[in-house]
Amino acid sequence: MLISYAAASNLKFEQLDIKSAFLNTPLEENVYLTIPQGLDRDKKNTCLKLKRAIYGLKQAPLAWYRRLSLWLVKFGFRISKADSCVFYLKSDKPIWLFLHVRNIGIFGRNLINFENAIEQEFQTKLLGSADLMFSIKIIHQPDTITLTQSHYIDSLLESYGMTNCKPTVTPLIPKMHLEATSRTDQEEFASLKINY
Repeated sequence: MLISYAAASNLKFEQLDIKSAFLNTPLEENVYLTIPQGLDRDKKNTCLKLKRAIYGLKQAPLAWYRRLSLWLVKFGFRISKADSCVFYLKSDKPIWLFLHVRNIGIFGRNLINFENAIEQEFQTKLLGSADLMFSIKIIHQPDTITLTQSHYIDSLLESYGMTNCKPTVTPLIPKMHLEATSRTDQEEFASLKINY
C-alpha cells in the first residue's frame, strides 16, 4: 500500500540497512551463556552475562524494535495504528517508512535530514533507490511502480535444474486422464454445504 501511495504521490522510495542492528541493542533482561570455545575454559561453573543482544537470541528482535522505534519517536515519527512496523512523520514534507528487522524502506520528498540523523545514531548503509526488497524487484517509472519476482522464480528454476523446461499454463501433468466422481461422492460433497 505504501508503494502504491508513493507512486501516486510521486515520492522518492529509498532503502537503508542498519549494520549489526541487534548488536546495537542493550538487553533489558538478564541473559547468561556458557563460555564459548576458544576462550579460557579453566574456570568451571563460570558463565557470561550478555549486555547486548546477539543474533539468534529470541529477545533480540523485540529489543532492536524497541531501540529503533524509541529513536524514531524521539525524532518525531508516529507509529501507525494499522501496523507497528510502519512509521510516519507529519510535516510540510512528510516521510513514511517501514521496518523489516534491519532493513528500512523510506518514502518522502526530502529524505536528506532523516538520512543524516539516522546515520549519526546507527551505523547505516544507504542503499539509494529501492530496487530490490524482500526478493521483490521494484521497477520505478514515471507515475508507475511495478513489482515482480521473476528473478526469484528464475533463481528457483536454476537451483532445481529446470531452466530449460517447457512452460505450461497449468500445473497439471499434460494429457493426464481425470476420472469422474461417483454419484455417492458427489452427494457426500454436496452435503458438506461448502460455499466458495
